[in-house]
Amino acid sequence: MPKVIAVDFDSTIAFDSWPRITKDTKVNSAVVNWIRKRQQMGDKVILWTCRENFGGARFPDYEYKNDAMRFCTRNRLFFHNVNSNDGEYGFEADKFGRKIMADVYIDDRSFPFGRNQILWKVYLWLMDRKLAKM
Repeated sequence: MPKVIAVDFDSTIAFDSWPRITKDTKVNSAVVNWIRKRQQMGDKVILWTCRENFGGARFPDYEYKNDAMRFCTRNRLFFHNVNSNDGEYGFEADKFGRKIMADVYIDDRSFPFGRNQILWKVYLWLMDRKLAKM
């Protein structure tokens, strides 16, 4: 049965990306390759990010979310949805807030280890084990 996986952008898919993506922004290849593998297995991956196309009180308005989407497209990474559910849970959750319903959440804040690709691979291997038991 396909799983729903929510993946953060900043410091998870891309390093050194906030607030603007530059030519120096690095892709987290461990996460990107894992996402592609899970998609090939039939899982639905949602980009789950705080980025919006406005700056709010602290930053100037800019296409922050669109910038992230362009970065993902350049790195051949595509998503089932961005910051919203797809309605398969029987109610319109995306109309009432940003609570993304997923089986697994991949975020640098849940297991912070910076750019260490070996630790990212171990973490993602553990997520594979968790998903296999579901």
